[in-house]
Amino acid sequence: MTDTDLLALSDLDLTFKTLDGPVDVLRGVSLRIREHERVALVGESGSGKSVTARAIMGLFPRKRIRVAGDITFAGKSLLGESEAALRRRRGREITMIFQDPMAALNPVFTIRTQFRAIVDRLEQRMSDGEAETRMQNALADVSIADPERVLSSYSFQLSGGLNQRVMIAMALVSRPKLLIADEPGTALDVTVQQQTLHIMGRLSESFGTAILFISHNLGVVRNFADRVCVMYAGRIVEEAPTAELFADPRHPYTRALLASVPRLSSPDLPIPIEGSVPGMMDMPLGCAFAPRCPHATDACAAPVPFAKAGPDRRVACIHPEKVT
Repeated sequence: MTDTDLLALSDLDLTFKTLDGPVDVLRGVSLRIREHERVALVGESGSGKSVTARAIMGLFPRKRIRVAGDITFAGKSLLGESEAALRRRRGREITMIFQDPMAALNPVFTIRTQFRAIVDRLEQRMSDGEAETRMQNALADVSIADPERVLSSYSFQLSGGLNQRVMIAMALVSRPKLLIADEPGTALDVTVQQQTLHIMGRLSESFGTAILFISHNLGVVRNFADRVCVMYAGRIVEEAPTAELFADPRHPYTRALLASVPRLSSPDLPIPIEGSVPGMMDMPLGCAFAPRCPHATDACAAPVPFAKAGPDRRVACIHPEKVT
């Protein structure tokens, strides 16, 4: 890992333009990923994790959103790039694995046809033999024993685990600088999930690819990520190295998330988080977690800054010392 920031989001605000009026889905999101680093983005469903990933990829129609702040990649602003430049960057320098491989792969085309379209984007003058070799090698890299059979198959003829491996191979065939993995393996059994993460980790180390790993599974995150960003209601509320966050969470929401995870080694039942995430159309001015927080005071109704809480740690809470 290096100290150079490959990706940096700076006070990113993203607003959807809807028939009911503007909806603020991201509110001052700031995060960074260093070269060769694995960063996890965790939080409840609807917290804004996948929206953040799609904003980085530039997948939202610009006419339907309003954006403030900045996204920089390798020192260049992605928000200032043209649509054509973003398309050229996607699939080469930044790639993404979606959580449902069956939805991401087209069932009416063979894997070979879809994979070849990706390979041709990378090098258009590649011969059929060269492309075939590159595709088979990429599938072999993700521990697929019979690449020829898989390439000749349709996605519905393959298992969920095989389809997930195909998606990883497609995402990494360009040797990207950044891979965004949006809850890969969520629809698969735990054994296949573990295999998927092992393959991603091994290839990341081989190719030097940084990973933004989006998940709600804290057990998986603990064993995979170098650093964790905790997201709630469209904002990152805590950021810390993985070991430090699990040993000493500073934000009440992080503490509540960890307490809600079942543990086989403990006779105690998990503690649910009372209440629900506020609606995006009715977001409070101050701390969005305050209505559910046992430590909330009147001061939490004011905007809460995202401030340093130690070396390489930040937290958006005015009294993190109360979290015990």
